[in-house]
Parts: sequence; structure tokens; C-alpha cells
Amino acid sequence: MVLQKEDVWERLKTDSVWVTNARTALFAAVAERQFRYVVGIWVSGNMQVTTTVELEKLEEDDSYTMKWSPIPVAPADFRQIPKGSYSIIDPIVTFEGGTSFYGKTDVVGMSLNISLAYWDWDI
Repeated sequence: MVLQKEDVWERLKTDSVWVTNARTALFAAVAERQFRYVVGIWVSGNMQVTTTVELEKLEEDDSYTMKWSPIPVAPADFRQIPKGSYSIIDPIVTFEGGTSFYGKTDVVGMSLNISLAYWDWDI
């Protein structure tokens, strides 16, 4: 089955997570026989200090693959990946069953809010 843009709009979800200096899951592991397509990421500054964030993929073998690092975020900054706009049919990163997405900041005691737009495809 091929999904049309209207079908993807119905599946599109957004989540928001506060990320600290300890690895923080941006979502739980993707179910087996499923793909998760992340189409947009937004990072908001913490209004206190410039903080950088790293975004990593947790592989099925429990290793981490760096996807973006470092992303500096000024106190009043707002970062978007991809910059400018996003397409719901062109994912910026894909997660297969058993993998997950993690974020981590570089400043102890400081957190950043990360929002994701994604949709799932069951095989």
C-alpha cells in the first residue's frame, strides 16, 4: 500500500520532551515491524544559558549513532531541523523496529525542550 499525503496527515503526531544532561528518550523504542519517520525537530532555549544538545539514535545492538551534534541553543533561541520548513513525506531521520531516539544537553542542571513531528508505518 502506498500512502498518500492525506493518509500521512492523519498519522502525523507531535511530542514534546524536556532533555537534561543525562540521555533522555525522545520516544520509546519503535515496535517491531514498524518504521517511525521523523519529519521535524524543534528545540527551544531555556531562557538562562546557552546550551548545546546532541541527538542520537539507539540502535538495536544498544550502541548509539550520533545524528546531530552539537546544536548550540542560546537562551532565547529556537532551532528547527530542517531549517525553515519541513515536509511530512520527506523524513529527516528514520527509525526501524527496536530503535529509539535520545537527546542530551551539555550543562548540568539545565534542560531544553525538544518537540518532534513524526508518523509511523506498520509493515
